Amino acid sequence: MIKEYRGLVRTRDDGSEMINYDDASFPSYIYDGYVYGGCTWERVPHFHKDIELISVHSSCMGYSVNGTNIFLEKGDTIFINSDQLHYSYAIPPREGRYIIAVLHPRILCSNFAVEAKAVLPVISNKKVPYIHFKNGDRDALLIQELMFELQRKAFGNEFLITKIFFEIWEIIMNRISESGDFSTDVQYNQDVHNEVLKSMMNYVDKNYMNNITLNEVAGAGGVSKSLCNSIFNKYTNMTPIEYIMHFRTRKVADLLQSGDMSMSEIAELTGFSNASYMAETFKKFYRFSPREYKKTMQQQQ
Repeated sequence: MIKEYRGLVRTRDDGSEMINYDDASFPSYIYDGYVYGGCTWERVPHFHKDIELISVHSSCMGYSVNGTNIFLEKGDTIFINSDQLHYSYAIPPREGRYIIAVLHPRILCSNFAVEAKAVLPVISNKKVPYIHFKNGDRDALLIQELMFELQRKAFGNEFLITKIFFEIWEIIMNRISESGDFSTDVQYNQDVHNEVLKSMMNYVDKNYMNNITLNEVAGAGGVSKSLCNSIFNKYTNMTPIEYIMHFRTRKVADLLQSGDMSMSEIAELTGFSNASYMAETFKKFYRFSPREYKKTMQQQQ
């Protein structure tokens, strides 16, 4: 893992997240994490080819997948399928604590038959954007125990991670099979608005330092301004302008952690007209001024 990138979302040219794997040679990220209101990794819509598992072990939290909000309490685990738009959010005033495992499906692809019969039918099945294993379900305790095992015993051991991932995958396959949605006849249909939003998010990612207009964002997705607003509200619970401002403040947080630039320099690099407006917007989202945030980050290092 690259320590400087922990908690940050970096993207590829297509807008998908570049996962900060624990080891660059093995595609897995396993961490005992937390989310609280106003942290910089809360409400950050993103997507990636990896599958994601969140298992809540203290308090509660929320998770949004393709615009659907899911309440997660202690004992719950959620599986987020490959290439789905998702983000976590806090349920104030509580802090949700969880085990997160982000694992690339290729870990399971030991041969073509396994990939074709067990992996592709899941990750390409758009009927299954996520699975919510609720506390009390017959398989919820088992999958949470496996998540704890991933974090406490298997971390850094590629063989054990692979072994446990197969066990988790079997539970996921059984759930899909029981629902009648498991088929080796792979489904490739996808919500068109999901793809439109990814295009618009990618445009913001590549142009946030400039003066972006709503017309330009809508144009990147090939939709009208009104539909652009509707899509952002559905999937991110923000307007396009709020999303742009939130994105810019995350970039401000990145620069505050990684250098000694002045506030005016950071404002110019992140698309804000001046340092005062940047500070006002930053505090709106994160409850700290940029200077307070930088001081807090330095104390934690």
